[in-house]
Amino acid sequence: MIKIKGITLPVVSLTLSLKDTTKENLINELVEKINSNVFSNSYFLIEADDSIDKETLKHIEKLLEEKDVKSIKTMSVQTVSAQKPTNVSRLLIVNKNLRSGQTVEHGGDVLILGDVNEGAEVVAAGNIVVMGTLRGYAHAGAIGDDSSVVVAKKMMPQQLRIGHHIAIRGEDEEEPQEAEIAKVIDNKIILEPIGGF
Repeated sequence: MIKIKGITLPVVSLTLSLKDTTKENLINELVEKINSNVFSNSYFLIEADDSIDKETLKHIEKLLEEKDVKSIKTMSVQTVSAQKPTNVSRLLIVNKNLRSGQTVEHGGDVLILGDVNEGAEVVAAGNIVVMGTLRGYAHAGAIGDDSSVVVAKKMMPQQLRIGHHIAIRGEDEEEPQEAEIAKVIDNKIILEPIGGF
């Protein structure tokens, strides 16, 4: 079984399971679904249940890399089970702006359909995607996952944390003119612009 969900382009959620199919059929189905340019330059978030082994995951990651995917974030079986009970949704969607003093915490990925204002906080075991302006605090990979990312249409956080890494935006920095993704590279949080957001 394969489920593809555009959390918000260019971030795509991919859910994999072998419970109702074979490995060969799963790979063929994936190739059929991604055999176009629609997902090129996207960031893939992969969630696999305990029916997917590491060898299959590596094969799938290689297939995605061949399709010009910018980066791939894989949720291992162990990580997923540690982050959430089975009755909790992997993706939490918050359909509002967060005001000062408000906090959102979730054991998976968080999608904010609005702004995170100064003094508000978002804490996620997985990734954080903000469809508006991020002015407050954001902590992705809160259980120590340095491969998590933070995406915002306008990235202006008071403080940004990914796993064990912390970054604070300087007061003299110019207001960003395009969406950005924050990720850890060489033990530092770096920002990269992304198009199509």
